[in-house]
Amino acid sequence: MNIKRQQDYLTKHKRIRDELIIIVNSTGVGCVDVSQLAYRLGMDIRTVRGHLEIMEVDSAGVFVDPAKKQFCTKEGIALLASALKMSGVNSV
Repeated sequence: MNIKRQQDYLTKHKRIRDELIIIVNSTGVGCVDVSQLAYRLGMDIRTVRGHLEIMEVDSAGVFVDPAKKQFCTKEGIALLASALKMSGVNSV
């Protein structure tokens, strides 16, 4: 991979990661719709999904459906767990 392509790839990856964190922190939702994320970033959904697959391998989050349409970040899952704990839900 040449330097320019590598820089473009890393820039896209960081934008996707940063947007995920912004969405989770601003909305309080634990999972993000991949197509909406792609729309917000102005990127192709396949590109976004590919980067999210790498984040999944790196344990930054997980896809929650076989079609890989919803992605949950660690931070989002922590927010959901905290909300459940505060609401008094002890078990599922």
